[in-house]
Amino acid sequence: MDDSKTLNLNVRKDFPILSKKILEKKDLIYFDTAASAQKPNTVIDETNDFYKNHYSNVSRGVHTLSVESTFRYEDARKKVQKFLNARSENEIIFTKSATEGINLVAQTFYEKFMQKGDEVILSLIEHHSNLIPWFFLRDKYGVVLKFANIQPSGEIDIDHFNSLFTNKTKIVSLTHLSNVFGTELNEKAISICKDKNVPILLDGCQSAAHLKIDVQKLGCDFFVFSGHKTYGPAGIGVLYGTENLLSEMPPYQGGGGMIGDVSLEGASYAELPAKYEAGTPPLVEAHGLGIAIDYMNKIGLDNIIEHENEITKYAFNKLNEIDFIEIHGGDNKRNSIISFNIKNVHSHEVSSFLDVEGIAIRAGHHCCQPLMKHLGVNSTARLSFGVYNSLEEVDKFVIALHKCKEFFNK
Repeated sequence: MDDSKTLNLNVRKDFPILSKKILEKKDLIYFDTAASAQKPNTVIDETNDFYKNHYSNVSRGVHTLSVESTFRYEDARKKVQKFLNARSENEIIFTKSATEGINLVAQTFYEKFMQKGDEVILSLIEHHSNLIPWFFLRDKYGVVLKFANIQPSGEIDIDHFNSLFTNKTKIVSLTHLSNVFGTELNEKAISICKDKNVPILLDGCQSAAHLKIDVQKLGCDFFVFSGHKTYGPAGIGVLYGTENLLSEMPPYQGGGGMIGDVSLEGASYAELPAKYEAGTPPLVEAHGLGIAIDYMNKIGLDNIIEHENEITKYAFNKLNEIDFIEIHGGDNKRNSIISFNIKNVHSHEVSSFLDVEGIAIRAGHHCCQPLMKHLGVNSTARLSFGVYNSLEEVDKFVIALHKCKEFFNK
């Protein structure tokens, strides 16, 4: 417990928004990192410095500012490559979001490798961003979608998942870490894909800042994550893809930056990664993401994981002791996320009450409506932790929950 408190005291001061008073009187307790992480001073300062002192378009000129901008943009790509342990910088594509990365893969993978009647395997636990792009393929091109069931623990039912494969299965797309349960994907799911020679995309939006990611060790073919959930700026996402697949798939969008040569008769296209980065990219945001990665590395990913695991376990045990709380998912290990309901109190009312207490949580369906229907609820309240949270904050949260229950049971 003391180690967690010490880590929190060392890093909370790095996040200026955490000094904000809610309703001018309550200290902010931010338990909504799964929706978006707060930003440390170093990311804010370095982003501002880029605009003040170095900004120009990238890969468009030879003057000093363009060279400085391009260096920072490509240096961020190198940092992401090392962060994911990708084989090559060519496997790192900058997008505006993880959502765009999934759409990119869905559209271009279909164009190169699929036809009507081919199959994609998903699961009931997926975020809408990992459902709707594939729905588009079903609705426009006649692709067949299959959905793996989940167990009461909140994990994918591996036996059912395995049974879904046929000779028409072309790609699998699954969340690496559930944004509702905090459960990590069973590695057997990836092994099954490898054994059957079916590419797999992992939605890493929740895992990138909370687990050590090694795409080579994982064996995934695609991996997406967003900058704003990893203590970086909004407006930047990352798509990792193996170089052999990205090289075969066609460009996603057309425009400046992704061309080789253009004539009135046609065009040739740039090599990776520029092939998928049409137009002016989110260059300042990419730099900010690189700085966020530096920040996490400075603290130490092992320290972050240990810290968050301790807080998550502590919060789970505290909630589990309260008879009016229903926790969703099993008692298995969770990573930084807990979803729950107060019996007979809507999650939005819980969130509104806690806000008055200075506590920010998420309430709703968490962009997982099929999962909510499976659970038999309209919405849940969700706790999600970051490096800046502490055990003391959990204690204050539990006290506020009891006050909330008492208020709505008057």
